[in-house]
Amino acid sequence: MRSKNLFLFALLSQSVASCSKQSAPPPPSSLTVINAVVGSAPLVTDLSGTGGITWFSGADKIAYNSFSTADYGDNNQLPSYSGIQPLALYQYPDTLPQAKPLFNLTLMLPPGSINSLFLTGTVDAPDTLFVADQLSSHTVSDSVAGIRFVNLSPHSAPISINLSGKANGSEVAALSYKGITAFTGYPATQDIASYSFEFRDAATGTLLATYTADGINNSESDPYYPTKIWRNRNTTLALLGVPGGVGDQALSVLMINNY
Repeated sequence: MRSKNLFLFALLSQSVASCSKQSAPPPPSSLTVINAVVGSAPLVTDLSGTGGITWFSGADKIAYNSFSTADYGDNNQLPSYSGIQPLALYQYPDTLPQAKPLFNLTLMLPPGSINSLFLTGTVDAPDTLFVADQLSSHTVSDSVAGIRFVNLSPHSAPISINLSGKANGSEVAALSYKGITAFTGYPATQDIASYSFEFRDAATGTLLATYTADGINNSESDPYYPTKIWRNRNTTLALLGVPGGVGDQALSVLMINNY
């Protein structure tokens, strides 16, 4: 009788464990979407996969020269979440059901992954760069910030990047359109007031754009400063616009705060 009870207990334990495994949600995946499409209106996101937005007041709108980060699968209680995520982006306010999206994508976002989707090109010839981010890991005692660079300027020649006062190409020798570097560690101590990066034509040395990252943000509790480097965090500096562009289409640099 005792052995029979033990057998039943074992079956029940396996059943409970099986149910527990099935109900455990997968870890969420993260996606940062950057709008670098020259000439675009704000892009409205549609994650439904059905096509056409009938009600978009709560949808994410990503203006040109900006970015948005979201987690996928975070509230998904179904163990079948595979990371396959449809994503359509419409130019606001062209979001009626019959409207054609500027982008109609299917992304693979493995649970637990961190990813970046750079939307680039022009309205007439939209383009994308999708990256599964390999973030630098920093401990609290490191006092280091990770910085990477990406060239999102369509029709641009390869660019070089240097710190102000340093030789051309001191940070990056040549970065073609849609080229992206790995994260590199930069000291992030209190005595560093700023970093000033110069983006140049790699062949001629002509200065295209300058970006100054102010000071250092030391704590997660500090207010959010879009132009500050975060200690022990990672940041992307992206060159946007087109060579010779004016107004919104002029070359500029966007700082993107990663994890």
